[in-house]
Amino acid sequence: MIFIGGIGPRQKRLDEQPRHCSNCGLSRAYLTRVDDYLSLFFIPLLRVRKGEPFIRCERCGHVTGEAGQVYSPGTDLRRPRCHRCDASVQGDFRYCPQCGAPVN
Repeated sequence: MIFIGGIGPRQKRLDEQPRHCSNCGLSRAYLTRVDDYLSLFFIPLLRVRKGEPFIRCERCGHVTGEAGQVYSPGTDLRRPRCHRCDASVQGDFRYCPQCGAPVN
Protein backbone atom coordinates (compact mmCIF):
# COMPACT_ATOMS: atom_id res chain seq x y z
CA MET A 1 0.00 0.00 0.00
CA ILE A 2 1.28 3.49 -0.84
CA PHE A 3 0.74 6.51 1.41
CA ILE A 4 1.20 10.06 0.22
CA GLY A 5 1.88 12.48 3.04
CA GLY A 6 3.95 15.42 4.10
CA ILE A 7 4.08 18.75 5.84
CA GLY A 8 3.01 21.87 3.98
CA PRO A 9 1.93 25.46 4.61
CA ARG A 10 -1.68 26.63 4.68
CA GLN A 11 -2.67 30.27 4.75
CA LYS A 12 -5.51 31.23 7.08
CA ARG A 13 -7.33 34.57 7.14
CA LEU A 14 -7.90 35.59 10.78
CA ASP A 15 -10.41 38.38 10.22
CA GLU A 16 -12.94 39.25 7.54
CA GLN A 17 -12.76 43.03 7.97
CA PRO A 18 -10.37 44.53 5.35
CA ARG A 19 -7.73 46.98 6.52
CA HIS A 20 -6.14 49.94 4.77
CA CYS A 21 -2.92 49.01 2.91
CA SER A 22 -0.10 51.48 3.58
CA ASN A 23 1.49 50.70 0.19
CA CYS A 24 -1.29 50.89 -2.43
CA GLY A 25 -3.93 52.78 -0.39
CA LEU A 26 -6.80 50.32 -0.93
CA SER A 27 -8.75 48.45 1.73
CA ARG A 28 -7.61 45.00 0.63
CA ALA A 29 -5.26 44.05 3.50
CA TYR A 30 -6.25 41.23 5.85
CA LEU A 31 -4.79 39.77 9.04
CA THR A 32 -3.36 36.43 7.96
CA ARG A 33 -1.32 33.56 9.40
CA VAL A 34 0.58 30.72 7.70
CA ASP A 35 0.49 27.43 9.62
CA ASP A 36 2.26 24.16 8.76
CA TYR A 37 -0.02 21.11 8.57
CA LEU A 38 0.62 17.39 8.38
CA SER A 39 -1.27 16.11 5.33
CA LEU A 40 -2.26 12.62 4.23
CA PHE A 41 -3.37 12.21 0.62
CA PHE A 42 -3.33 16.04 0.28
CA ILE A 43 -5.86 16.45 3.12
CA PRO A 44 -4.57 18.56 6.05
CA LEU A 45 -5.03 16.60 9.25
CA LEU A 46 -2.96 18.11 12.07
CA ARG A 47 -1.40 21.53 12.63
CA VAL A 48 2.31 21.05 13.31
CA ARG A 49 3.43 24.67 13.70
CA LYS A 50 1.44 27.83 14.31
CA GLY A 51 2.77 30.85 12.41
CA GLU A 52 2.94 34.49 13.43
CA PRO A 53 0.07 36.76 12.32
CA PHE A 54 0.81 39.43 9.72
CA ILE A 55 -1.14 41.82 7.52
CA ARG A 56 -0.99 41.09 3.77
CA CYS A 57 -2.57 43.13 0.98
CA GLU A 58 -4.34 40.95 -1.59
CA ARG A 59 -3.84 43.51 -4.35
CA CYS A 60 -0.17 44.50 -4.13
CA GLY A 61 1.23 41.74 -1.83
CA HIS A 62 2.64 44.24 0.70
CA VAL A 63 3.32 42.52 4.06
CA THR A 64 3.48 44.27 7.43
CA GLY A 65 3.43 43.08 11.02
CA GLU A 66 0.58 43.80 13.40
CA ALA A 67 2.60 46.64 14.95
CA GLY A 68 3.27 48.22 11.53
CA GLN A 69 6.82 46.97 10.83
CA VAL A 70 7.37 46.35 7.10
CA TYR A 71 8.71 42.98 5.97
CA SER A 72 10.70 42.77 2.77
CA PRO A 73 11.27 39.49 0.89
CA GLY A 74 13.89 37.37 2.66
CA THR A 75 13.39 38.91 6.10
CA ASP A 76 14.21 36.39 8.82
CA LEU A 77 11.75 37.06 11.64
CA ARG A 78 13.59 34.82 14.12
CA ARG A 79 16.78 36.91 14.12
CA PRO A 80 17.22 39.67 16.71
CA ARG A 81 16.58 43.17 15.41
CA CYS A 82 18.20 46.50 16.21
CA HIS A 83 15.98 48.67 18.40
CA ARG A 84 17.12 51.88 16.64
CA CYS A 85 17.08 51.08 12.87
CA ASP A 86 15.17 47.73 12.88
CA ALA A 87 17.94 45.97 10.92
CA SER A 88 18.41 42.21 11.28
CA VAL A 89 21.42 41.43 13.51
CA GLN A 90 23.22 38.13 13.98
CA GLY A 91 22.92 36.62 17.44
CA ASP A 92 26.58 37.06 18.44
CA PHE A 93 26.84 40.74 17.40
CA ARG A 94 27.16 43.29 20.20
CA TYR A 95 26.61 46.31 17.90
CA CYS A 96 24.35 46.85 14.91
CA PRO A 97 26.30 46.77 11.61
CA GLN A 98 23.92 49.35 10.06
CA CYS A 99 23.80 52.15 12.65
CA GLY A 100 26.33 51.14 15.33
CA ALA A 101 23.85 51.06 18.22
CA PRO A 102 24.44 48.51 20.98
CA VAL A 103 22.23 45.43 20.62
CA ASN A 104 20.21 44.55 23.72
